[in-house]
Amino acid sequence: MQYSLFTHGTALEIETPDALAGSIKVGWGTQILFRAPVAENVEGLPVFPEVGPGSWFHMALPSTLTTFGRRNPRLESVTLLFESRHCRILHVHVYDGVDILQEFNNLKLAGSFLRKRNSEDINPEASSPNRQEFSNTLPLEKSHRVFSAIGISFYACAFFEDFNEGGRAHDPHFHGPFPESILTISAAGGQFDVEDDIFARVVSVVEGLVGRSREP
Repeated sequence: MQYSLFTHGTALEIETPDALAGSIKVGWGTQILFRAPVAENVEGLPVFPEVGPGSWFHMALPSTLTTFGRRNPRLESVTLLFESRHCRILHVHVYDGVDILQEFNNLKLAGSFLRKRNSEDINPEASSPNRQEFSNTLPLEKSHRVFSAIGISFYACAFFEDFNEGGRAHDPHFHGPFPESILTISAAGGQFDVEDDIFARVVSVVEGLVGRSREP
């Protein structure tokens, strides 16, 4: 049996808030504002670093180890529901308690995924012809039997190219502000699989046979 567990974005924890331009919790999640990359003067010309200041962020998933069966569930994938404007999610790390399960690095995830989930996450029987549309779902290379609780950590920041619309940053006559860099996190979750409980299936079959034997 497959099921999902999600945590709402208002539960987001920020590791280094001082590195950000600001953050706010709203009804639909947490909004994060990133600082723009700062130019260095190189031979009289502004030179911008590729990556601006960022932070790690953390989301903890609810733990239900034996709710649906006698064996612990297996984690199959994780999903971030987010929207990015002039910023990207660079790394996503998945933990079971203190143990790191998998690192997804150098992803540069960007786009609008507040209402997008792979249909296979919700319905295992569904077949999605365009999996690339669901880059916010990250399948583990190997499913993991959960020991304690799943944590999702991700690093996000603004890139210079996200701000440099139309090459304005290289224009010596451009002195206006860069566009705002905002990341909205509405939820984070995981997709789990629970192995069928053989004992429960046997009981179900026996009960069915007993019920039939009592029929007139």
